[in-house]
Amino acid sequence: MDIAGLVIGVVTAWETSVRIFDIVHAGKKYGMDYELLHVKLEVERIRLLTWGEAVGLSAVDHGQPGPDARLNRADMRAVVIRLLGCIQHVFSQSERLQEIYGLSPMTPPDHQEGEYPPTQTQFILGPIFKRAYESLRRSARDRQGTASLPRKTIWAIQDKKKFQTLVDEIRGFNDSLEALFPDVASKAAALIRNDIDMSMEIRELQVLQQATADGHEEISETASIRIETLGGTARAVTEAELVSPQATEALADQVENHGALTLSLLGPDRYLARVSAHVYWDGQHEQEPFWAFEDREMGYTKLSHPSFAVDLYRRKKFIDRPSRDGYKSPSDEDYVLLDVEADARYENVHPGTVTVAGFGLECWDYEEKFGKPRDNTILVKCSEMPNIPARKLLRRLNELWDGTPTYDDAQLREFTGDMGITYYTNEKFLTISDLLSLLNRRDILADFTSTSSVALQWAGPETEGIGIWNFLWQIIISKELSMRIEKSEGGSYSGFTPRVLASLTVSSLWLSNVEIILADAKIRLEDIQKPLTAEEKSQAEDVKARANDAMRSNQYQKAVDLYTEAMKIDLSNPIYRANRSAALLTMGKVEEAHYDALVTTQLDPKYAKGWARLGITELKLGKGMRAKAAYQRAIEAAGNEATALMKQGLADATALIDRDLKAIDAETDVAAQQILRNNFLDQEWEITGKSPEFHSRVHEQQVGGLLLFAERIKWPYINEVRDFAEDVYANLRSGATIPPDLYDWLFGLTLPGKWMSFKIMSALICCTPSLFENVGTARQSYWRVRSVLGRVLGCAPGIISLCGWIGPCPPVDFIPPLQKSPRHVRLKARHVALTQCDNNDSNITYIGGRGNQDDLREIQPGEDVQDFIVQMKDSDSWIIPEAPMQEVSTVIISAIRLKKLPLEVNIAAMSANGELDEKRLADESEYRATIVFSIDNNEDPVSYTLYSNPVFVTLPPCHLGPAGRHEIHLRELSHFQKTVWSVERLKDHTPEDFDQGVMIINATGKGAEAIARAWCSERGKNAVIRRAGGPCFACAVRGAGQAGLRVGVLIWVS
Repeated sequence: MDIAGLVIGVVTAWETSVRIFDIVHAGKKYGMDYELLHVKLEVERIRLLTWGEAVGLSAVDHGQPGPDARLNRADMRAVVIRLLGCIQHVFSQSERLQEIYGLSPMTPPDHQEGEYPPTQTQFILGPIFKRAYESLRRSARDRQGTASLPRKTIWAIQDKKKFQTLVDEIRGFNDSLEALFPDVASKAAALIRNDIDMSMEIRELQVLQQATADGHEEISETASIRIETLGGTARAVTEAELVSPQATEALADQVENHGALTLSLLGPDRYLARVSAHVYWDGQHEQEPFWAFEDREMGYTKLSHPSFAVDLYRRKKFIDRPSRDGYKSPSDEDYVLLDVEADARYENVHPGTVTVAGFGLECWDYEEKFGKPRDNTILVKCSEMPNIPARKLLRRLNELWDGTPTYDDAQLREFTGDMGITYYTNEKFLTISDLLSLLNRRDILADFTSTSSVALQWAGPETEGIGIWNFLWQIIISKELSMRIEKSEGGSYSGFTPRVLASLTVSSLWLSNVEIILADAKIRLEDIQKPLTAEEKSQAEDVKARANDAMRSNQYQKAVDLYTEAMKIDLSNPIYRANRSAALLTMGKVEEAHYDALVTTQLDPKYAKGWARLGITELKLGKGMRAKAAYQRAIEAAGNEATALMKQGLADATALIDRDLKAIDAETDVAAQQILRNNFLDQEWEITGKSPEFHSRVHEQQVGGLLLFAERIKWPYINEVRDFAEDVYANLRSGATIPPDLYDWLFGLTLPGKWMSFKIMSALICCTPSLFENVGTARQSYWRVRSVLGRVLGCAPGIISLCGWIGPCPPVDFIPPLQKSPRHVRLKARHVALTQCDNNDSNITYIGGRGNQDDLREIQPGEDVQDFIVQMKDSDSWIIPEAPMQEVSTVIISAIRLKKLPLEVNIAAMSANGELDEKRLADESEYRATIVFSIDNNEDPVSYTLYSNPVFVTLPPCHLGPAGRHEIHLRELSHFQKTVWSVERLKDHTPEDFDQGVMIINATGKGAEAIARAWCSERGKNAVIRRAGGPCFACAVRGAGQAGLRVGVLIWVS
């Protein structure tokens, strides 16, 4: 049986094991304790189902990528099937179910043949684990459509203590399955956490938290955190609350606020720093997963030029797996944070702000930099690598570039060797894992995330990079990995790191943007020794004549010595070297003869006999293609005087090529045939006598993009840039030296996000010669989009955001004044906390500030259900909250001041001792920004010092409900009747004015948004911003509050 058939056996065993849980019910006559026990068992079913989905077992019948490649191994399949068989065995014997596990048979209500009625436990967990139960329902429908299944006995829990034994045994089998695939286990756990974090049902979460407290602490903690996020408390749920259909119906009516904006944050957790933020609208697209319509109305920026788009400022995605049943699980690549700016969902169209998804990326970045440390152990292969000739590297690069490369493992091992591994099976999973471990090496491969220039790695001095041939080898290995990942059938691989992702990115760009040409090597004839006098020339000719006589008398060594003597007198004479090549060839010294023939063609490319000598040596070396090319050049140079020997040589070369091709076709061993083919094709890329040249395929596109960038940001030196940039590539080809950053830009080689942003501005400065030594603009300033000034000034009139830069911004004043001004500066501003660890448990991480803001639309502990229902159904209790009034004030930015901060002690000491030059001192200096505002032409300006660097989120719109703007209940009115702060009064705001609710800033006046942002920077507050076309007031407040992004500040612009 083939592998696919054997794996289907595993799938069948898994599906049977998942279904068999249906035979257990809690039993209606028993209490809450029994229901909790059944929840425990159902959690184990969820674990088993999610594990199988993460391994890929659910994909077999749905046209998706197949199961994990490790299941192709017979030993692995055997262990999995044994464990699944153990689970089935637990439920298979009636005597064991009664005597050992404390179950008793019960009479179920009427139901269809083979269909089990839903249990109370499924009603509890269904709203939480929607994905899992949809999979179960789909599987049940498929079974009904294919066969009539027999009815089986349903068992109810009778003995709690004995039943706990059953739960413990099933948990043990699940633990063993997860231990077989540790990487998959972490993905399955992440799916369960994601389901919990998306749940909105407090009571159901409370039951889950109770049931898992003593067996699955991580699930219990996740549920507890989600309960608190929703405004509830982790407490025991009464049976009355749990099963009351009236309360459930009233709750559904109460939360049914169609089109209301709902924001969700997932992560981080004790294992992963990853945080993601999502948007969906209540009551709409119920059959459509939220990410399917997340792109709508989100404010994502669009880049208008190829040099800005995918692969440069935006990150290319290498793993793009199709969604299954509308749900798209994250891949290994999605768990790698290269740079937040590189994500196309990060930046909002309103400069200086991010999207909701961008806020999640900022949280992830903050957790990576300032959160608790997490173990991230990866395997690195450090075995000795083969020494790859340049011709093989160039040949493989050409194959990879032309778009139709083969990627069999035999071809790969030509470049990797066996990596210290003995392969017994040909499994793609092992190959991918090994390539990941190879690309994570630090000793021989470049880490592009830690360098500012790609060009320094291959075109710079040896001390700056790994050299051209090692660089090209890394490009090949990265592409080999990329091809295998694209064709992989799913699974998870340890070692997918930012370093690897950067290598994949550079490899992709290189193969797209760089062309390698082998040009004939040229000798500088002016540097070659020539006879100084006619006497010396005559002497050399006499020696040559004696050498010719030695050749005729078969004294070949003597001839070689005499030709060498003649060459010492006149090294520029191609005839002497061609004749010595003939003597050496006759002596059987083919390599030396080949070298002399090659130099002969360089001394005089029109010397036909030199090319003929080269052709015959190539034939002797067995290189038919190179011999043919040499004889063709000889015949071309000789013209009508082409000799019969030249023509015969051409025929011999053609015959050798034919023999080589027939030998390749005749070889039956695939690996051996590939080796023969590669060796044959290598001839075209032999670099002996050649000079590799690297040409940019995209230099015109890159120059056009640079000029467009300069125009869009209103660069004041655009004409100077145009004059320089239009000729810079031609100057480079003619031998001019340019800075590495400009080199990278012309070749389109840069990592995305912050690297590309730095690169394009560096290239712009390099193309502005008048600024090259003293960077800066006198009349305006430009700031990085993630800098504090970039974020605060983004809303100023006339500002645009492009490729990570905000500008043109107003000029700055330095305090104290600088002798040479203006220049580039580093701004000092602390990060505003986006995640916070609980001091009582370092394994729990919370998003934003913590606080207990009860959702008063929920039934409260101890509240009478009937009273709650009456309140919720009272239409007069639902009102539309009033948004802030339109202000008429005008705010103007009067000045931007940069204060130079004291140097660090060691730097100051070095400066005092004269150990730092002016440039190094400038690089080490930091500045703090202060913005001075004028409000309504008041004589007293208002200043805000930008101590921190907050994140501003522009909210997407909500979808208006039946009453237009969304309503709130009178019970929650206090959350919306907050003091609305005008920008004129912000300076008077004190910490005592904060409460657990949302602070609302009225920034509807002209220019008022900038002062609101500056206040947030001074006070260290992140904020959401509502502007024209955004959500209604109710949705905006909730978006800023504990149930949303938890930033606590809403800037209401319009």
